[in-house]
Amino acid sequence: MSLFYLSLLVLGVALVLLQIVGKSERFFEYPYFMAAVFGVFILPQAFSLVRFPGRVSAGAVDDVLLMTCLCFGACVLGYRLNPSIRLFRLVSKPVIPERMLHIGVLFVLCGYLFGFLLSQIEIEMNSQRGGMTGLGTIYLFFATLKFPGLAICLSLMLQKFTLPRLGLTLLGVVSPLGEIVLGGRREPAVVLGLIILLNLYFYQRRKPSVLLLFGAMFAATLAIPATGIYRSLTAEGDLSQIRKLDFVQNFKDYFGRESILELRNAAAIIEDAQTYGKYEYGAGYWNQLVFRFVPAQFVGKTTKDSLMIGSTVESMFVKFSKSGHEFSMGSTLTGVGDSFKQFGWFGCLFFAILSVVFRSFWLAALRPNALFAQLLYLLICTSAMRAVTHQTVDFLPGFVYQFVFLWLGLWYAGDRSGSGPQSLPQQGLGILQVPASRGSRRFPSKQYRH
Repeated sequence: MSLFYLSLLVLGVALVLLQIVGKSERFFEYPYFMAAVFGVFILPQAFSLVRFPGRVSAGAVDDVLLMTCLCFGACVLGYRLNPSIRLFRLVSKPVIPERMLHIGVLFVLCGYLFGFLLSQIEIEMNSQRGGMTGLGTIYLFFATLKFPGLAICLSLMLQKFTLPRLGLTLLGVVSPLGEIVLGGRREPAVVLGLIILLNLYFYQRRKPSVLLLFGAMFAATLAIPATGIYRSLTAEGDLSQIRKLDFVQNFKDYFGRESILELRNAAAIIEDAQTYGKYEYGAGYWNQLVFRFVPAQFVGKTTKDSLMIGSTVESMFVKFSKSGHEFSMGSTLTGVGDSFKQFGWFGCLFFAILSVVFRSFWLAALRPNALFAQLLYLLICTSAMRAVTHQTVDFLPGFVYQFVFLWLGLWYAGDRSGSGPQSLPQQGLGILQVPASRGSRRFPSKQYRH
């Protein structure tokens, strides 16, 4: 059955991505950019897993591929559900551009300040679970504000060009570029790309080139397996060897021999959950919020562990499955395995819920004076992608982080002279057309079609 499920996944991803060819701006909407993530990150691993299952059983391979199909199907079919009027109104808040620029400058400066402080301390790494620990995590928390800061400055520069706004935008882009080039960081590269492309679309209605989109997907497919090598070379300062890195051959090796696969981790998680019946029933979402936002440096590790449900910080990062499969340091469970760990086969509905959220935010972002909705939308797109590549439990912390800081900016820069929209516009989406409106809460309007 594994080949059948794999073929079904390939067909589904291909059909959705082909719709971008005739209307490239669709890529900015949830089911299309999620199709790109499944195509770039999951599909190559699925092919490799079928050939080299490792210590997971053939049944586990079948199950993880079926769960992958269900998660992807939920992304696509969930987008046909009616958007939420409450979510739409929540983010449809007008702002005063000049005051919002102050917030953008503050965020950019915070990014540089805490980035500098982070560079001045000795980074502590957790030897058991990997990742940063100690004071560095607090500095990193605030250093990440450089991304919303850059997004605000670029948005306002495109809205009204001035030399100061241009200078602030250039200042904001330097640090992310450094992370991408010198650190080999993938997520900052995606964030930066979305900040630029989405802002160009929102303010100038510039559609991305189809060749650019598919070229970027192809390049990412080749680059992802080589990321570890690239980071090692940059960490050693051996930049001359980067030019000799053969991405194509490295990708062939990825298929030609058994490699570290996150999707194999997912298969092991699914096998464990089915064998022993240990599901978390959503506790993982709360525990991840506690892990990300409760600083053990201030409240103590015991207090932090006591806030978690059926878990501790250390038990969140197990190294072995009960079937004997070892989770390599730095590898992820994928949203496929993680969502199954939470709710079994029903875990795929998480991606359907995200569909409604993103559908509602997208409609709000298309309205006039929709800076808040636009910023929130483009900044949480990568959190949705992480729900596939890393874990579904990673989405809520990413969303909360962006929403809280942008809401603080809205508190300062919000335009309180208007009441905001009361109804949802209707948006044409080809085969993903939302059903006809029900009642008076939504209205069709050509103003929001594209």
